[in-house]
Amino acid sequence: MARHKMTEEEKIARRMAKEQAFETVERHLKHLNFGELDEVISQAHRYKKEQLGKEELRLIKEKEVIEMQLQRLKDLDVVK
Repeated sequence: MARHKMTEEEKIARRMAKEQAFETVERHLKHLNFGELDEVISQAHRYKKEQLGKEELRLIKEKEVIEMQLQRLKDLDVVK
């Protein structure tokens, strides 16, 4: 499946939205007490683990595909 190639305008818009989101979080973090800050940190850790889990799952699937292709090549080599 082909990916959508982003235009320069879309890249700039995405980068600006990301920077703005970080600035908003940074502004609001200054007004949190320690309990709320601990909660934000724990949510960030959960989000990071979730993202790492998705990446790990993607890599595992990719590895399985490569292993199947390698096995097919070995089978073809044995047949010849």
